[in-house]
Amino acid sequence: MFRHRVLSVFPVVIAAAASSVGIAAGCSAEGKRLAFDKTTGGSANAGGVGGAGGEGSAGDNASAQTGGSDGFGGMIHIDGGSTEEAPDVAVNPCGSACGPTELCGVDELGVDHSGLDDDCNGMIDETCPCIAGQAHSCFRGDPSFRHSPGCFPGTQLCDETGTWGPCIGGVHADENCHMSDVAGCHPMQTAPFANVNLKEGTGAFSEDALAGSEAWTVTCPPGVDPCPAVGGTGPADDFKPLQSGEYTVTYTKRVASGETATCVYPLFVGARGLRVELEWEHDRASVDLDLYLHKANNTQPWTIGGSSVACGYGNCTLDKLLDGSTIHWFDDDAAPPEPVNWYLDPEEANNTCFYAPRGVGDAWRTYGEGCHNPRLDLDNISCVHRITDPDHPDFCAPENINVDFPPRDGWMRIAVHYFGGTASTDVHPRVKIFCNGELGADLGPTGFYDPEQPVTFIPEDSGDRFWLVADVLFPKPDPGQCGGSDTCIVRPIYEDETMKTPFLSEARTMIRDFGPAYPSLPRP
Repeated sequence: MFRHRVLSVFPVVIAAAASSVGIAAGCSAEGKRLAFDKTTGGSANAGGVGGAGGEGSAGDNASAQTGGSDGFGGMIHIDGGSTEEAPDVAVNPCGSACGPTELCGVDELGVDHSGLDDDCNGMIDETCPCIAGQAHSCFRGDPSFRHSPGCFPGTQLCDETGTWGPCIGGVHADENCHMSDVAGCHPMQTAPFANVNLKEGTGAFSEDALAGSEAWTVTCPPGVDPCPAVGGTGPADDFKPLQSGEYTVTYTKRVASGETATCVYPLFVGARGLRVELEWEHDRASVDLDLYLHKANNTQPWTIGGSSVACGYGNCTLDKLLDGSTIHWFDDDAAPPEPVNWYLDPEEANNTCFYAPRGVGDAWRTYGEGCHNPRLDLDNISCVHRITDPDHPDFCAPENINVDFPPRDGWMRIAVHYFGGTASTDVHPRVKIFCNGELGADLGPTGFYDPEQPVTFIPEDSGDRFWLVADVLFPKPDPGQCGGSDTCIVRPIYEDETMKTPFLSEARTMIRDFGPAYPSLPRP
């Protein structure tokens, strides 16, 4: 694939300060959702109730309470007066039983309580400060159950007031996730781009469905637009999620009596390491935005298209790598989890580049070296918003950059360039940063000074606007802190730290400048 680009650039000086406050995603609420190493809980066929849980509440002994199910994968509510004892389960060393107080951050024993419902009141981190745009995993109810089969964390987003919002999605202890029947509708897991047979999530619930009566619909996570359509014509319906997050699957069947029954279950989509996804409106004429990732702890200026120190459309796609790209950040002979340049995972599903749409995945697979780090799976130059088939060459696929095995203690910088287009209206870029499958930040619609005014590119920005989004770090594991190896820290970059304004510059400036200095490395 050859891409013609022309851009005029001129030198300008710029200076600003980065934020000194970090966004941390702790291990405490299920550090890894996807079992890449076959050791974590919540496999694709794990039991659990379907649907997203509400805030709800539980009594002081929530870990020893049971509730009832509607039989169709709906919520299981807690009865505060119940005294039935829960099954004996192992207590996760990263967690704690229900206590009298909601806790924030890491305690003196090195246990991270971020995202935990420590007092089991159905609310999480309600007294803990945060930064707008911050995101982390969250788990309601007794924290000791969060790694149990059938239990999955949800996601919390920090609002503009510095307050954690509700825990959205997931399957939680206050829904008795650890006691759910694994035979019926249950949560599923997959990697981005992989085709999913949604039938597998219905379990025994679909066994009495009349032939030809089954149907699936999928609701995508916020910001995923267009939402890929469900393909196929029956029990083998396929679905290809191109972006990370929690999808809601609704299954409907008709049985011999003529009645219709429905169940709802979540589909968790994520990948290991660092995955950065860029989305914007595709229904406002042709707009081309480009995603960039700068090499860890390197402060050389940016280059439009990419360079040896910045991953972009001109050097990080497979065709550019095969055409002599100079991007080579890591050791070819390293062994994961150490950063490695190319890696062919023996577990087929972990080579996420193999499933990229538009035939790109087949090219990665045919090359036979696995997936490159870093990489841009595909470059979305133009698309047609009304198309919902994710395999169609004109589907509006997100731009995404991946580092499967990110370096430790090395800041990497994320940027977006408004390359060009014909839009006569504003465009609003949205960047989601995922660390080991968990959302670490959602920036653009949130994360900055005005919740009513997201990051905006106006028509006059076409060809030059350059947004320095955030710095991301995977710190070295702290032996004294549970799950530190799965933690990432994200710091939004501000033009004015007090006002929390986004850092919007111009390409003609950034080819001579890196932007604000990287933050200092965090230390225990």
